Amino acid sequence: MHTRATVLLRRAQEFFPRSFLPPQTKLHTWPSLIHDGCVPQARHTHTYSDTKDALKTGVRNVKESIKEGVKTDLSAWKIAKWIGTGIVTSTGLVLFDLSFANWYNRRNERIILHAFEHGSCPEPDVIQKQLIYREVVIKKLRRILEPISDHSSYHVVVGNHGTGKTTVVRQCARDVGKGVIYVDVPPVLDNFIDNLAKAIGYSFKEYVSFTESFERKILGNSESAEQPRFFRVLDAFERGASKYKANNSKPPVLILDNISKLDQENVNMLKDLQDIAKLYADQSSCIIVFVSSEGTAPLMMMQRSSWSRAEKDPIVIEDLTSEEAFTYLHSKLGIEKKVTNQLIQLLGGRIRDLKEYGNRINRGETFEKVRKIVIRAVNHNFHQAEMLEGERNHVIGKVIVQELVKNGKIDFDTFIKLVNNKQIANELLQANVFSYNPESGTVTFQSHATEVFVRERPEFSLKGFS
Repeated sequence: MHTRATVLLRRAQEFFPRSFLPPQTKLHTWPSLIHDGCVPQARHTHTYSDTKDALKTGVRNVKESIKEGVKTDLSAWKIAKWIGTGIVTSTGLVLFDLSFANWYNRRNERIILHAFEHGSCPEPDVIQKQLIYREVVIKKLRRILEPISDHSSYHVVVGNHGTGKTTVVRQCARDVGKGVIYVDVPPVLDNFIDNLAKAIGYSFKEYVSFTESFERKILGNSESAEQPRFFRVLDAFERGASKYKANNSKPPVLILDNISKLDQENVNMLKDLQDIAKLYADQSSCIIVFVSSEGTAPLMMMQRSSWSRAEKDPIVIEDLTSEEAFTYLHSKLGIEKKVTNQLIQLLGGRIRDLKEYGNRINRGETFEKVRKIVIRAVNHNFHQAEMLEGERNHVIGKVIVQELVKNGKIDFDTFIKLVNNKQIANELLQANVFSYNPESGTVTFQSHATEVFVRERPEFSLKGFS
């Protein structure tokens, strides 16, 4: 039968075997603790008192061991708890970071898609009550702003300065609404990028999660964050266009207005946009509509291989008819009939000029004063083209003027043949004296006021002028 002391002794031996080794073993283990004179006695004497002392020592060691074990276990538990809390917290932060990045970027994508689904175009810069509804032009525009599913070409809309291109295009775009994105094209690339981003609601401040950012750094894949702004906004536009087509079974339309600004200041940008338009047409992913003044920009576009995907008959926005001009001046602006007819005889149906000089009349200026202002402006254009008497292009300019006075228009090939210099031909077309119509392939006076001017100038006289 084992007593409590015996049990404790055995447990003490299990936990601390070295404390209960035989004496001779102890000598070898701790020789410094054994004195020479005590060795024989230590080997042979094993009294009760010795056993009792050993038992007390063993029990005390067990208790201390238990205490140390508890302390060690407690410290380990605290460390484990701290590590576990850190892991849980870090995991929560990572999940929150990923969730927020996903929500933020999905929100941006919804904003872009919303722009496509509802259309994005500013109001016409004309007071609503002064708008002229140009039924024939709007009917042509609606045909291209509401494309069929497999529409596979891009379009060009042209018109002289002041014919109301921007106004009627915006008017029609807002009427159609769904799927139409309008962008004014400035000659500076960065400004164009900003305008396109604004039109589709794209934000360059994309949220990149810590995890993705870390992954990019580790893998060296940071292209998406560092790629040029143009490609970032173009990629966003293409995503929106793709989703719109998937939802509506037809491509969206992107209107690029005022591209004629690029023919002198940023020709490469115009070429790039035309190449993009051809690519989109090939894919039937988006229909691009270029809006330009008549001049060198449409000519340059027609001479490039990318023209193969353009609708071959550009939409030409011409001056108002005499009836439309009369309605605008008399009914919309409230000008008396006599002055209205005088303005039409001077300006024809050029809506911008009718508006500008009609407002002058309403401010109290006389028709005679307005007429002088108009003639002075045309005279400036002739100076720009160096076509007045004694200037570099007067002789060749006079020949073209006389042909136009006789025939009203001349074939473009005839125009080039008469000028016999491509650079001078481009200068004349850019100086707002002559105008090229890509629909008919002819050259005309840039405006009715221009024709009035040359008929009154003796240096352009020709027997038979009437």
